[in-house]
Amino acid sequence: MGQNTEEPVNELMEIEGALFKEMQETYKKEIERRLQAKADSIPIADSEGHPLKKKRRVTLSLTCIFGKCRIVVWKGFCESSQKWIIPAREAWRLKKKQRMTPLLQRKLCCTAVETGSFEKAAGLAGEWGVSISDDAVRSCVIELGNQAVKTPQKSACSNQAGENDSLVIMMDGWFARHRGEDWGVKRRTPEDARVRWCEIKSAVIFRIQDIFKDQNKRGLLIKKHAVATPADTDPVTFGQAVEREAVRMGLCKAAHVYVIMDGGVYLWNIFEDRFAVCSAGLLDFYHASQHLHALAAELFKDDMPAAKKWCTKLLHSLKHKSSKKFFKTLAELVSNPPEETSAVTEAISSANTYFERHRNHMNYAALSKKGVPIGSGAMESQCGQFQDRFKRRGQFWTKKAFEAFIEVAVRHQNGEIESLWAA
Repeated sequence: MGQNTEEPVNELMEIEGALFKEMQETYKKEIERRLQAKADSIPIADSEGHPLKKKRRVTLSLTCIFGKCRIVVWKGFCESSQKWIIPAREAWRLKKKQRMTPLLQRKLCCTAVETGSFEKAAGLAGEWGVSISDDAVRSCVIELGNQAVKTPQKSACSNQAGENDSLVIMMDGWFARHRGEDWGVKRRTPEDARVRWCEIKSAVIFRIQDIFKDQNKRGLLIKKHAVATPADTDPVTFGQAVEREAVRMGLCKAAHVYVIMDGGVYLWNIFEDRFAVCSAGLLDFYHASQHLHALAAELFKDDMPAAKKWCTKLLHSLKHKSSKKFFKTLAELVSNPPEETSAVTEAISSANTYFERHRNHMNYAALSKKGVPIGSGAMESQCGQFQDRFKRRGQFWTKKAFEAFIEVAVRHQNGEIESLWAA
């Protein structure tokens, strides 16, 4: 006789797994019993209380977190709308073709956001007891996302800034692959626009009071509010979206508001248009240092140690004292450049134009003492988190699906996933 080559199942795992299946069936039957009792108590009438005609009993199938439930409900003809309706569906606010319970939908949405693909989300759902296809997960998420896009949030956020709080707003963009005009063509040519890279304009909003510093004095955000707009969103529309979410986060109540960003021209146009009156702008310190190092590379072409030393002194003074020495040095370079070559004079002129544009956005020393971050690290981190889910290998989004899914992802991250089922 041949030997059994199968690995023995861990006894504890086997017992626990068997009990889990038993309890699933028990809970499913209990849910069916409770839903049936509720369905039996619902009047056989339309929303205005008019009795339905031609009523009959039908079976309503719903998949919950424990499996498929079947409830016998009434169906009838509504004379005012001239439609057949099921009062139980109306009472439970189920969509016309909805076959999942809201709790299952919620779990699938959260799982889809936290995993790398709809396929992985379906696989993970199987581990916690629900057998479902990746197409069903995708359909659930996209349908809820499309509904959410049409109904922007209006109520105040749970972590809204109060009159004694300070609010920080950061904005930036990242890129995701979308399907181009020639996606799916059978005969490809080098000129085909198969893939289209799209900027996804995003923002992060948080209270300074929600910054926690660990033992290494590294800043960690306890809570933050993310914003993301779909591909091809113009700067004006993006600015409106950020302002709307900032109001929900306490823009009109906070004692102080700070907008911290890199030097993107359209970002600072949004600042001037939407936030300049009520907030202080701050140029990200890292991006400021990048521009200074680029200038130093031209000024000290043959002496990189001297370039580094020059930058270090200016940046230290800028960060810990004030911007006076920084702009004084720039003015001296403009009036008396070390070399009259076109490369050097152009580098000085370019740097001077850039920094003069942000002269009032470089008050690092004073704001740092108030606990205001001088870098946009939180925004860079948020972009990375978005890209970890939406910019994976093999992901090429359609515009509509991306818009729906990122709306679900944002609400999940902001702790507002419940709003997908709001009345």
